[in-house]
Amino acid sequence: MSGNIHGISWFPNFPDKFVSWGQEINLYEVRSKEDSTQKSRLPYIPVNFLSNETRYQYARCVATSYHSDQPIIAVGLADGKIGICNFRDTYDSSWEYTPRQQRMCTCLAWNELDANILAIGHDRHRSDSCITIWDIERGVPKETANFFGLAESANSLCWDHNHRMLIAGMSQKLIKLFDLRQSNTTCQSIQTKTVQGLSVAPNGNYLCSYVDSVIMLWDLRAIERPLRQIQSSRNHMQISWCPTRTSLLSSLQRDSPYITLYDIRSVDNESCREVYHVKRQISPLPAKYQHSGKFATVNWLSWHPRDFERALLLADALNILEFRLPASLHTAFSNRSKLPLLMQRPLYAPAPVGSSTNNQEPTQAPSSCSTNSASSSLNEYNVGSSLSFDFLERELFEEDLLEETRQRAMQDYGIKPDNTRLAELHLSPYLRNVWATLNNMHSEERLTGLKATLGINLGHTSEALMASSRIESQLLQWPDGINSSNKLVTYRSEQRDKALQLCGWSFEHELDRFIDELYANKEFSRAAMICVFHLKVLAACNILSRAADKQRDPSMYRITAIALSSFNADRCSSTWRNQRSSANMQIQDPHLRAIFSFLTLEGDNFDAVLREEGISLADRVAFACKYLSETKLTEYIKQRIQRCIECGDLNGLLLTGESLDGINILQAYMDASFDVQTVALVAINFFRNEHFADNRIQYWVASYLDYLNSWGLWEKRAELDIKIENIRTSTRSARTVYLSCNFCGKSVSNALLDEPRPRSTSTSTNRLSSCPSCRKPLPRCSLCLMHMGTMINTTASEKTSTELQGGWQMKPFSKWFSWCQTCRHGGHTEHIVQWFK
Repeated sequence: MSGNIHGISWFPNFPDKFVSWGQEINLYEVRSKEDSTQKSRLPYIPVNFLSNETRYQYARCVATSYHSDQPIIAVGLADGKIGICNFRDTYDSSWEYTPRQQRMCTCLAWNELDANILAIGHDRHRSDSCITIWDIERGVPKETANFFGLAESANSLCWDHNHRMLIAGMSQKLIKLFDLRQSNTTCQSIQTKTVQGLSVAPNGNYLCSYVDSVIMLWDLRAIERPLRQIQSSRNHMQISWCPTRTSLLSSLQRDSPYITLYDIRSVDNESCREVYHVKRQISPLPAKYQHSGKFATVNWLSWHPRDFERALLLADALNILEFRLPASLHTAFSNRSKLPLLMQRPLYAPAPVGSSTNNQEPTQAPSSCSTNSASSSLNEYNVGSSLSFDFLERELFEEDLLEETRQRAMQDYGIKPDNTRLAELHLSPYLRNVWATLNNMHSEERLTGLKATLGINLGHTSEALMASSRIESQLLQWPDGINSSNKLVTYRSEQRDKALQLCGWSFEHELDRFIDELYANKEFSRAAMICVFHLKVLAACNILSRAADKQRDPSMYRITAIALSSFNADRCSSTWRNQRSSANMQIQDPHLRAIFSFLTLEGDNFDAVLREEGISLADRVAFACKYLSETKLTEYIKQRIQRCIECGDLNGLLLTGESLDGINILQAYMDASFDVQTVALVAINFFRNEHFADNRIQYWVASYLDYLNSWGLWEKRAELDIKIENIRTSTRSARTVYLSCNFCGKSVSNALLDEPRPRSTSTSTNRLSSCPSCRKPLPRCSLCLMHMGTMINTTASEKTSTELQGGWQMKPFSKWFSWCQTCRHGGHTEHIVQWFK
């Protein structure tokens, strides 16, 4: 390759081939990543050089055709000559056309519906036409019907995707539409100066044209007036629509290293003529070259016809680079519909190589940027029908989170978070367990986690001293009949006993009642596990035996009961230990797996139980509080907190309580589930004072309140406002609205309320009837004719209710003064109400 390159273009039906033109015309093929046998012909993109065209040099314009059997290009030269090239050695004179009057060829355009039709544009000549329609299979055009635009110039050409209609920018002042579907061609003209370049959107409904720094958007179904005008700071060199996106228009601007993208969207639907655009500029050059000055400008852009948002770039008229747009996510909002993240989807599916594309409808394909294929739920939408349509992830169709949030709000979810009320709601077992745990932890208006209860990382503060107490260790004895040399040590303290309660476990003397409750709730395997953890192996056998009688498939319970009944620690532990790893793969119930892991443990290594993710975090932490030493317990609690923050597990609030770590867990859960309702309600019910003032919590609460407003659930919003107000400090803020005197303009109410010492009833009454500053009379009530502020019909009970409370003088609402905002007449509230009744 030598000399400057003027342009590059992919072949529509050969996705791995492209052509470059300038001083030479070269055909390249992009290599696959596995093919690295020989050195690439181009420095910045791995390609194989296939062929070049030596007959036509210094091409003025080149267009790649839609032929599917071989790569074909049309070449326009400065002398007006047009040549058809298929990069073969054979020469066919019928594939050359020379106009009657010699002048420059300005533009070329192949028809997508009929691959043999080529539109040719020439400069102006007073005795010749500027547009020629050439069917290359029928030879050189000679019929009059193939020539248009006598004594005019063709500035740009393009074809309509849906019909055999040619769109031409002509004479620097007109866009003309030539309908070639009938023998007598009709022409429609629109006067505009934006004719230097034309491009039709992939859906065929929208047309863009430009001149200098102005881009005009048109609707081909009603092209009489433009939809939108886009003004730029620099002149444009090229505009083109991304063929795999319905809404993305790209522009290259003069002397700029950036690609300007316009994401053009309709306000309502495709029939709406109101559109808007989102503009962004990106640097397509490799990061290591962006500040080196190696590439100064981008001269040409060619979008790949099938690969999602992939393009070829020409930089500095010398270097060809490959570029792919970074994936962009958008959000859609609707009060009664989905609230998903939206990813732009490809418009066309890759067609098999060698298949004909003539008169072929575009097909759907899954996005190369998404892990999910297009679901059947999307079939009702026509991909190419809208100016902008996005690809929804499959899971978002299966679960309508926003509608579920609205239904919960209508059922008072989180307003009164007691276990009885939560049982009536349609919640997942996970959320039901989280709320039950939080209710169990919440006491004395605080949500104290196990970390604070056990005094972990509190240093030498007063809280640490309160959390520290004597830790007692006790050597457990195995039941009679079970010989074991493995000594189990349990640890007890006042704080550990409280931690067991927070985890939902009972004290030793209440264990039997706790086990009976679990059995009544049909938590058979959990009850048996807790019995085994307390070395009550025979009680666990009894529970599993009774449970087996109630199950349709009692085999696992029955086998476990038989195994436990014959368990001997010294004789069986080694045998069981050898079988445990393979047996755990077949035991579905995690509580039964934990039983066997506990009975086959070695020394004081309890990892097999503590890492059993199928068991609830509360049970595992309770087990740790019972069997782990102080150092190991502290380390385990810290590890579980970190794990809960990483995966957004709300059960971790059991460990953190009301703390910054708790807020981090809420944030991680919010990031993973988008359930702003739950995190906001947890914060409102269980977080107080300084933690509630955290910016993240304030944002979640404000977002959820906005949802309630958008759904018209005013009463639910008001109830939450009351709960939020009770959380905040009780100190009243200063007044910002005052009643002022009509004569002196000073505050009337503030002067009365700031009286430092009590006054007699007569003095107070006199002061209430006049301005405290200028002594001028206050306005009268239009009905009773008494001055504003005068206490009327005041009884002893009412006087009691108007005494000072916290520095504020309270007054019945019926005695407040109200007035009309139009005529300014008013009076006491109760008189006005009576009057209008």
